Amino acid sequence: MRLPLLIPSASLCAGLVLAALPAYGAARPNGVFLAVSAHGGNTMRAVGVQCPGVTRGHPYGEVACAAIDAAGGDFDRLPGDSRRRCGKEYAPVTATMGGFWRNRTIGWQKTFRNACALYAKTGAVFRF
Repeated sequence: MRLPLLIPSASLCAGLVLAALPAYGAARPNGVFLAVSAHGGNTMRAVGVQCPGVTRGHPYGEVACAAIDAAGGDFDRLPGDSRRRCGKEYAPVTATMGGFWRNRTIGWQKTFRNACALYAKTGAVFRF
């Protein structure tokens, strides 16, 4: 009586293991989609960056790739720009990121007091 249940379970486990293994020779490139939205949710600007390689739409693409790599894809650990001083103006912007980095899917979203505060925290990554 256990045999009918055993066969589907074995098939399911094998499928899960095979799905978890990357295809040989087919490493996925590091790439992220970056967007900045104004208060209210309207996207002001967006760009996709693939590292290394396709950074044409981002004026600081190579620097952004290096910063993301240094943070291991964790946008809360981006080096930022500690020298930047920002006023207290309240004009909120939301930065959003989604993509694939070092063989894992990543995502991040955070709202900042103003664009200057965004740039101070994220460095060149969202300067596009």
